[in-house]
Amino acid sequence: MELDGWLKRENLKGFLVALSEIVEYDFGQLDWGAFESGLSSGGDSGWFVYPLVGRVTVEVAVSRAVEEGDSDLKVSIPCDDPCLGKQIRVAWMIFNRFDVSPDVVLLD
Repeated sequence: MELDGWLKRENLKGFLVALSEIVEYDFGQLDWGAFESGLSSGGDSGWFVYPLVGRVTVEVAVSRAVEEGDSDLKVSIPCDDPCLGKQIRVAWMIFNRFDVSPDVVLLD
């Protein structure tokens, strides 16, 4: 199953931390560095894709194109976990309605 939509670009780091918590993945500075590098590098697809492997694996794809401070986002999740999609949608809604500091501190 794939969830897709947009996300405030400045909230991406916070959303990824929340998403990682939901799937029990230890998201750290190296992960964020991979996102920063992947989003700044030029590629043919226009998307940066990164797996978060925790109790389940979710794949996050973020568009390199930014419109008015927003990024397109896709989150692929396993179909056999009905609550997971709902949890991710709630986090997504929160990070689109509130401003989160881009200086989210990652605990390594």
